[in-house]
Amino acid sequence: MPISLPPMLSDQREAWEAVFEIHATMPRGWVLVGGQAVYLHAIERDAPIVRPTKDADFALDVRAYPSMLKDFTAVLVKLGFESAGESLEGHQHRWLRGPAVVDVLIPRHLGERAAKRRGVTGGTTIAAPASQHAIDRSETVDIAADTASGLVNRPTLLGCLIGKAGSLTIVNDPDRERHITDFLTLAAVVRAGDLRAADLGPAERDHLRNMLGHLSNNQELFSLVPEGEAGVERLRLSLT
Repeated sequence: MPISLPPMLSDQREAWEAVFEIHATMPRGWVLVGGQAVYLHAIERDAPIVRPTKDADFALDVRAYPSMLKDFTAVLVKLGFESAGESLEGHQHRWLRGPAVVDVLIPRHLGERAAKRRGVTGGTTIAAPASQHAIDRSETVDIAADTASGLVNRPTLLGCLIGKAGSLTIVNDPDRERHITDFLTLAAVVRAGDLRAADLGPAERDHLRNMLGHLSNNQELFSLVPEGEAGVERLRLSLT
């Protein structure tokens, strides 16, 4: 049964329509991450906070598909997207089609060769922490968004939690509080079954412990999503 999204503004609807078109054209080699992935889990599990966002963030599996950045951005161009421009570092991570906004990311720590891969218009892109874990823990779900519908690759709830925990490692991140709010939103709906036999790798454990330690040292952050505190304790126990 598809996950039915509530009525949304036109820019968010345009983003979801773009996600469906991308999956129909290129069903493998990427996963939806960031705010939209959190939004899906929040809607599906009736989270206490549901934060709509208009951007669609994609993490590309350049480890399994070395040409994915070029191939994926070629699909974006075919679908009518244009690069929003190039940063001083040479990154072309943001793509626009009318009100639809797509951000293209690759995993960190895959080596210099992967970091220097270029898209179809010649730009590199941003390497995001923990995105390989989101890719490795991905699943495909059916979504209904207003009159549009389609398939989406997203991280599992645990994969999403690890990804948001990894965001805490971004230095001088202006969106840090938003990432913590997203993490607590997911923690509010995490179940024992999500954590049972999770087989977490060392890096995944490190990301989660880092976030849990940050929350333990900054108890006031639980006021962002008070319902997340029990889930945080559940996560803590799963790491022992």
